[in-house]
Amino acid sequence: MSNFPYVGNGPGQFSVIPPLLPYKVGEWVPLADLIYTDLAGKKHSCPMLFVTDLASIPWIAEPVFNTVDTRIEGVMHDWLYCSNAMPRADCDALLKEMLLATGCDSVRASLIYAGVRVGGSSRYAACTGGPKREDFAWELMTPYEVTLYASAYKLSPPQIPAIQTIGVIPA
Repeated sequence: MSNFPYVGNGPGQFSVIPPLLPYKVGEWVPLADLIYTDLAGKKHSCPMLFVTDLASIPWIAEPVFNTVDTRIEGVMHDWLYCSNAMPRADCDALLKEMLLATGCDSVRASLIYAGVRVGGSSRYAACTGGPKREDFAWELMTPYEVTLYASAYKLSPPQIPAIQTIGVIPA
């Protein structure tokens, strides 16, 4: 059994908490898919190597909300916005559900929910049409993953320089 009651395969649980790799300043990428099963039993997935800021928190609110306990939910919420797979109100309601499921107190969860309801419309609108090339850490992908992601999200794959092998003598 996990030390975290919100890790598992049941309703209100994440299947795993993936390691996060620092990417660029203020950005991270999960190194495994993030899957959350909502209280109704529907699974929501965020793909590995999706670029996230973990939770967009205005600087004025950082002292109150800039804690680790809301970050994994922020990754999923960022992906839900990015993918435009569901209406914004549903994305925001799911964020609040995830916060409560992972032990965030109801006052903080309600304040965070109110914050995304008030301030999230421009970010959601910017994601119209689904993920963009800049939403993924292409240079961390294998050639197979590049092909897979480009196809799945209908994106042209970026030009990634080939990895140079040092010290190999050509035949």
